[in-house]
Amino acid sequence: MIDIHCHILPGLDDGPETLEESLALCRAAAADGIRTIVATPHYKPGAYEWSGPEVLKTLSLLNTAVAAEGLDLQILPGAEVAVFPELPSVLEAGGPLMLNQGIYFLVEFRPHAIPANSEAFLASFLDSGLIPVIAHPERNAWFANHPEVLFPLVRRGVLLQITAASLTGGLGPQARDFSGYLLRHNLAHVIASDGHNLDDRPVALSKAVALAADLVGEERAVTMVTTVPEAILAGRRRMVIQPLEHALPEEVRPPSLFQRFVRGIFR
Repeated sequence: MIDIHCHILPGLDDGPETLEESLALCRAAAADGIRTIVATPHYKPGAYEWSGPEVLKTLSLLNTAVAAEGLDLQILPGAEVAVFPELPSVLEAGGPLMLNQGIYFLVEFRPHAIPANSEAFLASFLDSGLIPVIAHPERNAWFANHPEVLFPLVRRGVLLQITAASLTGGLGPQARDFSGYLLRHNLAHVIASDGHNLDDRPVALSKAVALAADLVGEERAVTMVTTVPEAILAGRRRMVIQPLEHALPEEVRPPSLFQRFVRGIFR
């Protein structure tokens, strides 16, 4: 399996602080069947800033330590990039903020809102040849209350990455339910760990893939941690599965806790 969103490099963000802590995450990932991890430290001016050479040096140290332990695991470069006004000026194909220094980039919105004109903002990257992958939209309250905005984005070619712990319920019932909504409507393309530590933010995918298989079938669930992330890392442009429109008006947004109680559909 391939994990394209993981905070596994030591000392760069809110992930592990030491190389040994990073190695512990690598051991857990390898035990879960993950064979490739994209290291995606936060990049957010004013909070987390680092240089390309700094990331590559840290990456090399970790890969050397992984090899010394005999783990069947490769760590590749990347970033989780926050949305900020100057973002277009710092992104370039092959640059340090891209996934595997390619043409895809992992973009993070604030958890409770998205900027005005975000559709046009993301479309501008597509027009320039760069492809956004929205990180964990299922954990964004604005997307959860306005899921209809995701349909045109996906049609344009934007990809969506959901977090494994959201599917397993580790990040709460709202993230779990909205993850299911995204999967059922063909709005989710990749499952990733967004791992930070061994406790509440683990580096694991297998349980989430099994749960996704219950919703969309095993074949499609497996592609979300194999062939789709592989295409992203190789810089291949791929046809996105067209999203399924909601059949009924009330499906425009996921059902609330009270609605699920009334309908008797607790899982």
